[in-house]
Amino acid sequence: MAEESEAEEKAEEAKPPHPHHHPSREEIRKQIEREKEEIEKRLENVEHVLVVMSGKGGVGKTTVTVNLALCLAEDADVGVLDLDIHGPNVPEQLGVDRPPQASPAGLFPVKGYRDVKVVSIGTMLEDRNLPVLWRGPRKSGFIREVLVKTQWGDLDYLIVDMPPGTGDEIMTGLEMLPERARNVLLVTSPESMAHSDVVKAGEAVKRMDGNLLGVVSNMHGIICPECDSLIEYFTEDHSEELAERLGVEVLARIPLDPEAKLRSEEEGKPMVLAAPDSRAAEAFQELAERVKEEL
Repeated sequence: MAEESEAEEKAEEAKPPHPHHHPSREEIRKQIEREKEEIEKRLENVEHVLVVMSGKGGVGKTTVTVNLALCLAEDADVGVLDLDIHGPNVPEQLGVDRPPQASPAGLFPVKGYRDVKVVSIGTMLEDRNLPVLWRGPRKSGFIREVLVKTQWGDLDYLIVDMPPGTGDEIMTGLEMLPERARNVLLVTSPESMAHSDVVKAGEAVKRMDGNLLGVVSNMHGIICPECDSLIEYFTEDHSEELAERLGVEVLARIPLDPEAKLRSEEEGKPMVLAAPDSRAAEAFQELAERVKEEL
């Protein structure tokens, strides 16, 4: 009788919902719990997960994500999940122009430079120049679906590139990831205007039981193209103040490197590939070593 009851219960759960049925809070809670379990299974063979956040746009978060991924990929298997729905630039930077392969078994990432596996909405759009006009629930649903369905396989590192701010995408992404996967790297720039926004992002991570690994100060000074010296153009280093407030360290300071940037644009590749001998590339390599230590 117990077996019959269990079979009936499963059959009832499998029935399609009535077209006018609105799920209750309990039904939604159970669905999310099932999805979390599935996500945990998908990440069983991923040794380390790193979430890259900024809290503010324009600080080079995706540039840090991509170059860090390529540095780690020199001697490890790496994947990048691009959750920036409105500005998905990861595929272009990693040389990926095809969508993930879809099958009944799930989504299979496409490999880019140095065999980095990539999943991004940027490769799923018919026209990447058109905006994604989605409200919060649809964005959250997409993030949950991608996390549930993606077959990452064996990875040493999975880097999750979050959008700026602390909105729906950030909350959904962190909530759906297992606690062991909520390791967060905050990207900022040294000027004061970025400081308050990134502080909010750091506080959000703490409230959502995330593990703050450290801060990356991007665009930290500029390399003189004539003498190769570092020119400091901010009177104060607010990234150090930020790290102290959040109880972490500044893991790397990435300079603006005009020569490396020029070579990157000419070759259409990230700086660590186009200008591996540059000061910027050296800084990204140092960041990769620090991330390995922290994880």
